[in-house]
Amino acid sequence: MNRVKFYILVTLLLSTVGCKSTPEKEDEGLALRKSTPIQLFMGTCVVGRQSSKALEQLANREGFVIAPEQIAQNYLKGNAGKAWHLNNDDGDFGLVLLENRLCSVFIHQGEPKTIQASMEAWLPPKNSGFTYKKELVSQSGSLTTTSYTLYQGNNFLEQWVITVNNAKPSNLVAIMSYRGA
Repeated sequence: MNRVKFYILVTLLLSTVGCKSTPEKEDEGLALRKSTPIQLFMGTCVVGRQSSKALEQLANREGFVIAPEQIAQNYLKGNAGKAWHLNNDDGDFGLVLLENRLCSVFIHQGEPKTIQASMEAWLPPKNSGFTYKKELVSQSGSLTTTSYTLYQGNNFLEQWVITVNNAKPSNLVAIMSYRGA
């Protein structure tokens, strides 16, 4: 009986210590993964990667509406594709799917470093069977573009690219883009 009580006591202590020792970093990572910009990116571009029809359905579910001609032209910049926009309590966002299947979310508010950290919070952890390569693509003035290429073993899976704008004030803070295999 003492052995059972000892086992229960040790189990309770370990679970209590485990709960109290949850690193702040984990809480911060969860908050970053739940931010609106990354949720919109993951919920449209990443999840909708299988088809443009799937992406359109996800865009509607997230609250995006087809962008009026003038707004669409600003997002598409002469490229063939579709554009949506969303304005809600969390801010103003654009969504673009080009004919070459490049999907991008445009973020018009927020802190550039936090937006980039939210993307990095979704990268695969070590020993998960997935790896990634982070690469600074370009840095020019207030714009910085970083690429994250994801692999399973040696096989390319997808690429996430983020361009952040550190200029203050700015009408466009970041663009998150997705390209799959």
